[in-house]
Amino acid sequence: MVGEPRHLNERGTSRPALELSERQRTVLRAVVEDYVTTALPVGSKALVDRFGLGVSSATVRSAMAELEALGLLTHPHTSAGRVPSDLGYRLYVESLMHESVLDRADQLTIRHQFAQVQLTTNEWLRLAASILAANTRSASVVTPARSRRARFGHVQLVELADRSRLAVLVLADGNVVQRRLDSALLERSDPSTSIDQAHLDEAAAILNRELTGASAPQVRRRAAKLPQLTAHVAEIAAQVLEEADGAIIEEVFTDGIVNVLEQPEFAEGAKLRGILEVLRRSDFLEQLVPVLARRGGVHVIIGHENANDAMHDVSLVFAPYGAPGRALGLLGVLGPTRMPYPRAIPTVRYLAALMDELITSHYGETHD
Repeated sequence: MVGEPRHLNERGTSRPALELSERQRTVLRAVVEDYVTTALPVGSKALVDRFGLGVSSATVRSAMAELEALGLLTHPHTSAGRVPSDLGYRLYVESLMHESVLDRADQLTIRHQFAQVQLTTNEWLRLAASILAANTRSASVVTPARSRRARFGHVQLVELADRSRLAVLVLADGNVVQRRLDSALLERSDPSTSIDQAHLDEAAAILNRELTGASAPQVRRRAAKLPQLTAHVAEIAAQVLEEADGAIIEEVFTDGIVNVLEQPEFAEGAKLRGILEVLRRSDFLEQLVPVLARRGGVHVIIGHENANDAMHDVSLVFAPYGAPGRALGLLGVLGPTRMPYPRAIPTVRYLAALMDELITSHYGETHD
């Protein structure tokens, strides 16, 4: 029995409760797992041979006919075998599959991979997408965690070799932005003083003390009371925060598209083009963020449960990550409805928990 994954039907429709006999449950589980492995319609004799069901082919054939009548299996016109319907997959995910936590060795490997990358949000997102795709043999999708309102985290000011100065701004949700300071403006503000690294360190200390946790309007108000150099950097910080407040999901990190193309359902590629177009549009993922965040945990959206017609041939296994009610992003995998759910669900769950941990550990909790 799977406890954490939820049925997320974006159309808001309900489905009838189905009471299956133990034989029907066994046969449905076997059909799903065989079809996921082979991508071929499943016949009764194949199930008896591969799963050692201990009953005759005729008995299995009868159970498959009953499952088809209940809408859990379908019967392709060109084959004598059956394949699971969206409803069949849903029942499998909710009550039939054997799913556990991600293997301990896999967890250690993933943690080691994260320990090797630069501690910036973008590097984490790229690595998360790569790991999800590799571990599930599906396409991965990861969006940056965004705050409801961007907040100042901290700043570092650096003098570069060419004597220019750089502000490295870290927002409270972990996003990193670099901006060059206006050297001409700084020189005009105090021609008698050469601004060296010591001055920059002092200014950064003041800004980190005065601005941590502040929103764009708050930064602007406080900037008016600051000395010239710190006021200049505060103005840059306010602009960055305003840009973040106005941004939608502009960058989506994906990996493993080739994994989906290798599946027979998408061999010709035409179906996948429509799916990728939906993912490139920010509104689809933007709409998922609050829904998934409100429900929490891992969500499985199967085939026609997707409100968007272009997504009817795929399943999504997604989870929110970040700080609920504060900075939130999404990560998950996408593939044909014939997806290895027992592998995808614990992998997505573990990566979401790890991203939560990393953001909290390195940047602290974000502010409302």
